[in-house]
Amino acid sequence: MSPFPLSSLISRPLCGAVTKARPPRPNARYFVPSAGKTYARFQHADAAKRAQIEKEFRKDFKKDISKFWLKIGTVTVGLGVAFLAAPVIYCDPVISKTAPGVVSSPSQDNTVPTQPSPPLPPPPQSSLKIYELTFGTVCGICAGVFVKKGAKAVAFVMGGVFVLLQYLGSLSLVRVDWGRAATRFENLFYSTDATGAKRPPNVASLFRWIVDFLTADFQQRATFVAGFALGLRIG
Repeated sequence: MSPFPLSSLISRPLCGAVTKARPPRPNARYFVPSAGKTYARFQHADAAKRAQIEKEFRKDFKKDISKFWLKIGTVTVGLGVAFLAAPVIYCDPVISKTAPGVVSSPSQDNTVPTQPSPPLPPPPQSSLKIYELTFGTVCGICAGVFVKKGAKAVAFVMGGVFVLLQYLGSLSLVRVDWGRAATRFENLFYSTDATGAKRPPNVASLFRWIVDFLTADFQQRATFVAGFALGLRIG
């Protein structure tokens, strides 16, 4: 039994008892007193970095301001030199041209009564009626439908023949001289100009040739052309 009736928690500090160091436990967490120093170092480094960034920003800002004022000065000097070197332009004075006033005597009246101008003649009537199916219009519509359908049929047949010849040529059954065919086409449809050069036909010349061919000795040419265009549209 202990000579002192005090508990062990109070007796040990009073009697100067030394407690044995306990062995460290595995996976235990301890307070590290150097964390404050680490945070202070971090704050110091952050402040130094901010000061460096602010210093560089001020330096760049000063450079940009100096470049801006240099440009402003250059433009101002250029405008001043251009203004001083510009020639002087002299303008003639404006002379007002006023009609001389007519002074009429109070005893005599020189006013001449104005006569009303004759009415304008009515505009000429067009021979082309949009909503009237005249003889020329009907003939043009029928011809346009026929030409469009016939052109489609001819294009279909010629395209089929071309594809068939190419297919037979790939099988080495026939051989087509396309150069000779192109020469015959040029001799048949190409036109020769004043310089002697051959020019291929275009859409305008083809349409003009068809219209001239269909309206030969046909008096209703205007209505026929309108009906022909309508036939090509609806055909």
